[in-house]
Amino acid sequence: MKNLLHLLERFSNSLHKDTLIKERIAETIFTYTKVKITNDKLLLKEGVLELEASAVVKNEIKLKEESIKTELKERFRINITRVLYK
Repeated sequence: MKNLLHLLERFSNSLHKDTLIKERIAETIFTYTKVKITNDKLLLKEGVLELEASAVVKNEIKLKEESIKTELKERFRINITRVLYK
C-alpha cells in the first residue's frame, strides 16, 4: 500500500510540475519587486517566460530581470533565456 501511495504522489507531482514552477517564479518576482503576479499571468515554454502585466509592473520586473533569472537558475534550476512582456 505504501508503494502505491508513493507512486500516486510522484504521479501527482509530475502533473502539477508547471504549477509549482509558476509559483516559484511568482514568488521570486515578489521577493525582488514586491509585485504579486498570479499564475495565470505567467507562461513558461522552452526557456521563454511570458508575462502579462501592466506597464508599471513590467518596468519594475525589467529593472530586476537579471537578478530574478539568476535566482531562479541557482535556487530552483529554472533556466529562463528570454522574457517577453505582454
